[in-house]
Amino acid sequence: MKAITLIMAVLGVVSAAWADEGKAFMFPVADSEGRGLRYFAEHPLDQKDDKSEHAVVIIHGVNGGMKDGADKIRPILKKYRDISSVYFVAPCIVVDHMLDDEQQKKQVYWRRDSWQSGSDSPVAKDFSSYDVIDRIFEKLNDRSLYPALKTVLICGYSAGGQVVSRYVATTDIKPRAGLELNFAAGAPSSWLFLEEAQTWHYGLAERNRFAAGATRDSVLNRLASRYCLCFCGTEDRAREWLDMQEAAMTQGANRYERFLNFRKHVEGFPQLKGHLVFVEVEGKKHGGACYENPAFIKLVFGEK
Repeated sequence: MKAITLIMAVLGVVSAAWADEGKAFMFPVADSEGRGLRYFAEHPLDQKDDKSEHAVVIIHGVNGGMKDGADKIRPILKKYRDISSVYFVAPCIVVDHMLDDEQQKKQVYWRRDSWQSGSDSPVAKDFSSYDVIDRIFEKLNDRSLYPALKTVLICGYSAGGQVVSRYVATTDIKPRAGLELNFAAGAPSSWLFLEEAQTWHYGLAERNRFAAGATRDSVLNRLASRYCLCFCGTEDRAREWLDMQEAAMTQGANRYERFLNFRKHVEGFPQLKGHLVFVEVEGKKHGGACYENPAFIKLVFGEK
């Protein structure tokens, strides 16, 4: 009897561990010849969840997309807080070279260095990497599916930070009454400066389909109605995987310098004070360890 009890206890521990890990699911994408978008989560997006109070949508980095993008953030958060009330969703925004021929027939994909800007997939009509986040939020925003949900945090680091820092300025999603929506962009290789003479991704000219409405006034209005935590390590000065395009180099020599210059740029728009919040993570280089910053941990639970 004791042996059976011990076995059941062990199985319970294993099951609890499995419950903390994302599993792969797929949602269909229209006009893509039957392809879908792969994502990782504790359960399918369209499965009713009446327990989760917080949701985290995490956008992977440049080499991600083939596994659970929340695999590092979960253990970090668990060291500081109880995450049993948090539902993690990690979409796979993959580029073509990551998939073999058979996988390309089943999954929506993007071209290299295009998905960070919100470009459309070459194999789906009017479906951008930013539309992926819109689709996920549409489910989370559905009270019939997530009646207990209080907060949604859309976050990303490095290439994922590039996505979030532009997405927050261009998406038209609106949370339902009683649901708080926040954003966090960590150490992107470049930022969206509110300059109409600079090309899209670095500025507001020559925008793509998703960002077509991103005039200076509309971007300011969106940002002034939202909360986005912008963070970067003070030692994030290496050039590995750094955008070296001319437009990016005008922002600074490395990620930390670009972070400081973007903060100075934002200070020129007083209506954004308290909406774009900047946090320097002391002593950190480029890596997910910045997710251990107290400001980020608190934001997962809607605390500012």
